[in-house]
Amino acid sequence: MDRVILICFFVLTALGRPQIAAAADNIDFAVIQPGQPGTTQDAQPVMDELAAYLQKKLGTISVLRGDYFNDLKEALSFVDETPPRWAIVSLDFYAEEGNRLALTPIASARPSGFEKDTWRLAVHKDRSDDWQMVQGKIWGTMLFDRRAAACLAFGRNPDELPFRLVGTFRPLKALRATARGKGAGVVLDRMQYEAMKSLPLADKIKIIHTSEELPTSPVVSFGPPDELTNQLAEVLRKMEDDPEADQLLQLLMTAGFGPPDPALATVRLGPNGECTP
Repeated sequence: MDRVILICFFVLTALGRPQIAAAADNIDFAVIQPGQPGTTQDAQPVMDELAAYLQKKLGTISVLRGDYFNDLKEALSFVDETPPRWAIVSLDFYAEEGNRLALTPIASARPSGFEKDTWRLAVHKDRSDDWQMVQGKIWGTMLFDRRAAACLAFGRNPDELPFRLVGTFRPLKALRATARGKGAGVVLDRMQYEAMKSLPLADKIKIIHTSEELPTSPVVSFGPPDELTNQLAEVLRKMEDDPEADQLLQLLMTAGFGPPDPALATVRLGPNGECTP
């Protein structure tokens, strides 16, 4: 399951445009998915292949490099010291850091073709059906940003929940513990939930809470979009119709990219870290 859940969120370019001066346009990017399995080293070949595709489409002599982060502290250190031009970020990262980093959505990822994500709280089948009665540790790959995750999944701040949210890089292990009755529960995103349904342990698990429909991972610029990032967004939306991108999209486990989800405007935390309506 860990391989099924492994990150599948990526990046973009501009199609059929004249060359852009390298000195003026740095088009390095980042993929930031805190909590996803794998390592930076594992993901680098995918980043390199994507970078090569994008650079070819841009027709630019600029050096194009992609960096992958699944560790929240490392990601924050990187963007604070050397912010990339643009990035694909997890929804919880966007909600937590969007205001501070001036993240502006320019496109949306569609992992496995999903337009929307949904987070579900899975517990052992013998536990209460009332999620507000659950106590203990709740694991999840998206729970490293505890404030954002609590707001997105439950509509509350973390200190208002009866359980503790704990980030994990090993969702399958957490799910197995839950099935054995050794853990309070685990929050699953849509892809993880779909994968779980085919596992033998599925009959020992039940879902007791489902979030509202959530945007998938956004593609963002750091600051207001400019000509180059608008070109990147244009190519992003055309990748699913480009035969040259077929293998790359399969590798990334995405059907392509779409326009920014208007619902992203409602998921950022307030100025003091509070949930917003």
